[in-house]
Amino acid sequence: MTQEIKRRIEQINCGEVPQGYKKTAVGIVPAEWQKVNLNTLLEFKNGINAEKGKFGTGIKMISVMDILENEPIYYSTIKGSIDIDADTLEKYCVNFGDILFQRSSETFDDAGKSNVYLDEEHTATYSGFVIRGKKISDYDPSYLNELLKTQSIRKQVIRLSAGSQHINIGQDALSEIVLNMSKIDEQHDISEVLSKWVEAVSLQKKLIEKLELQKKALIQKLLTPKKGWNPVSLGEILKEASTKTEIINQYPTISSTKKGLFLQSEYFDKDVASEDNVGYKVLKLGQIVLSPQNLWLGNINFNNKYEFGMVSPSYKIFDISENCNRVLISTIMQTPRMLYQYVLSSEQGASVVRRNLNMDLFNQIVIHLPIIDKQNCIANQIEKFNTLFELETQKLDKLKQQQKAMQQLLLTGIVRVS
Repeated sequence: MTQEIKRRIEQINCGEVPQGYKKTAVGIVPAEWQKVNLNTLLEFKNGINAEKGKFGTGIKMISVMDILENEPIYYSTIKGSIDIDADTLEKYCVNFGDILFQRSSETFDDAGKSNVYLDEEHTATYSGFVIRGKKISDYDPSYLNELLKTQSIRKQVIRLSAGSQHINIGQDALSEIVLNMSKIDEQHDISEVLSKWVEAVSLQKKLIEKLELQKKALIQKLLTPKKGWNPVSLGEILKEASTKTEIINQYPTISSTKKGLFLQSEYFDKDVASEDNVGYKVLKLGQIVLSPQNLWLGNINFNNKYEFGMVSPSYKIFDISENCNRVLISTIMQTPRMLYQYVLSSEQGASVVRRNLNMDLFNQIVIHLPIIDKQNCIANQIEKFNTLFELETQKLDKLKQQQKAMQQLLLTGIVRVS
């Protein structure tokens, strides 16, 4: 980064307007950039609501899941389809350059998220949970797609959204969004630079997906019981731990999710636990933690990240027997076979997504283990693969951070490419 760009960033952060720039309601931008209302670029329309029997065949139909993908939408990548006639397709068509918006979400952070359709050969359609922005003006579609993801635009979208249980955004609200746009030639240049980052992130994601498949195959091969392996119940190798905190904020609050363990302050960008967390359960390094209500959905984790932490009293924490390899046991307990056993050991709760774990049935679940030397050998292979997987995941996170930083610099005009 040049000294000129660093100085420009410092000026803007201090609220000063650098030479050749101007101050607008949505930020400081190059003087020649134009203020544009989103409804001068796009014509909005809600999507198709059809009978259940119409779904599954026919024309590809863009849904919220397609919008939430980080990569642009192409006909071949659309997951859903719907059986509609030619007149309906003409009315609800999606063509190259159209922008699709999520109508409803569970959080404000996801409100009105958008994505672009970049397939020039095929016409798609879109569902009733989506708002289509039909291209009615001259703009670079990839550029506008990235611009709609910048901080200033997302703040506008979130401010214009409304709702309690579900956060909704409508056509009128989208029409009010204001953008600062560069001239079309610079749009193309910015789009070309950012596309390289999109491609890099996409390639890294595909590598990780490939590694995930390899990991599943490796674990299945390594953990399939062999001759000489002995049956053992979970109750024999797991001992419930019940140490509790004695003072407020004694340890960092940890959230256990299907995706792993996270500091609550990082996962939610804030601490959402009770202010009085005396009596929370203490989670130590090397222990297993699970949610009795969501175990059947896969909420079980091995703590190999935090020396000490605390979790809600509703969680169950277990020490693993010293006669077993902890990495091996924790890996076994997160396999699809064990997930099936957890379903059988859980009873329907007050909510459809919550089931109560029957601890007697849980303790009776049987796994098969080799002698300890063989356990250590298997665990070593698993750890080596986990290390590789973690390194590639860190690379992806770094690429995403760099991509986000580049988006912010180019789409606010701090860095010019023309």
